[in-house]
Parts: sequence; structure tokens; C-alpha cells
Amino acid sequence: MALAAAPLAFGCGLLPIVIVHLCYALSIRGGFTASCIPYIDGCVSISATGRQGWGYFLFKAGMLPAAVLIAAFWLLATRYLRVLGDSGPALRALVFLGIASAVFLALYTTFLGHKGDVYHLLRRFGVSLALGLGYLAQLLFAWRLAIAHRRGSGAVPIRLLRGLQTLLAVLLLLGLGSIPVSNFVADKDPIENAIEWTFCLLLWSLYLLTGYAWRRTGYRLTPELESSRVPGRSFAAFGNAGKD
Repeated sequence: MALAAAPLAFGCGLLPIVIVHLCYALSIRGGFTASCIPYIDGCVSISATGRQGWGYFLFKAGMLPAAVLIAAFWLLATRYLRVLGDSGPALRALVFLGIASAVFLALYTTFLGHKGDVYHLLRRFGVSLALGLGYLAQLLFAWRLAIAHRRGSGAVPIRLLRGLQTLLAVLLLLGLGSIPVSNFVADKDPIENAIEWTFCLLLWSLYLLTGYAWRRTGYRLTPELESSRVPGRSFAAFGNAGKD
């Protein structure tokens, strides 16, 4: 039985986006946070939406499964590249970066809402590595896809490459822009919060782009078949490769 890979990629993007916005709505309703457009005003951080009230429980109930989905996504992404003919240490690095980002997202989510200096350190450590390693994994993924495309693989939609590269460039600019804000701006919290919301939205959108590409190319897991390139592993078939 062939299983489509696209729904998992869509889940990696949609689940955290929906959860943080629902938590923000619950936090506003409970009187725990101010009401604003966080992408512009930066009146609240993403973490603040999941610290109190019902948002505390919803954040954990949604983001922990999201971390599991993200870990599974990177296993499928690595297999996707193998089917395209990729191999070597880059794929091992991709698995490490992707799964590590998921682990640190789970760590951050677990300790969110707990008081104390140790928990504060674990949260900051967790969220920084979750976002940083997640970005590096996406960067490596885009690079390997570009190599496969240059080799003439019709299963790599050009729209996917362009979309990934554009979002990755914007994310890099956001990351670099946050450095002077953190060090030289007196009232830095609103700006940092706005950057955080935008960065996370774009990072999660990268999964949606890949999901779109996987759906268009027909990327499926068919456990009953085995790839000649990767003995003993599931073979991924491309139903409509090259249409984009």
C-alpha cells in the first residue's frame, strides 16, 4: 500500500501555525496577553501565548506532536533525496540536523511555563537550537535539491527550489537583522517579538512548500517495493514527476 508523503509535510507546517495562533487567541481571551498584530506590533512573544491558562495545555498538546512530525519529515526528506540519486555524508548531516531540531523543539515545549532560572535557560537553549538547526536543515535540503535538479532530475519542481531559496534568503536577513536589534536597541522586545513571529511563520512555511512539491510529484512510500539504491529501505515513487 502506497502512502502519500505530502500530508506529513503539510502537518509539519500547518500544525504549529494553527496552534500558536489559537494559543494567542486563548491568551487574549484569558487576559494574559495584549491584543495586537504580533507580526507588526510585537506586543507578545510566541512563548507568552503558551505560558498560562488554556494556552499552556494547548501549546503542549499541539507542539509536542508537531516535533514528532518534524522528525519524521526529515527521515522522509532524506529518503526523497536518496531516490533522486543523492548519497553520502550530507544526508547523514541532514538527518542529524532535522531530528535534533525536533528534539529541541520538544525540549522547549516541555519546559515552557515552568518557573526558575534553570527552566528559563533550558527554554532559551531549546528554542534557539530548534530554530537554528531547523534553518540549517532546510538550507542543506535546498542545496541537495538544487544539485539533483542540475543533474537533470525532473522530480525536483523548479517552483520548489525557487520558493525554498527565496524564503531561506528572507530568513537569513531576519536572523542577521536581529543581531543589531539585540545589541544596540534600547526597547528591543517588540522588534525581537515581531522578528520571532515572522521567522517562525516562514520557517514553518518551508514545510508547506515541500508538501506541495511532494503532492505534485506524487512522492509516496511503498513498503512492498525496495529501491535498488537503498537495499532494505522503502522505495519512493514519483507519479507525476517533472510536471512543474
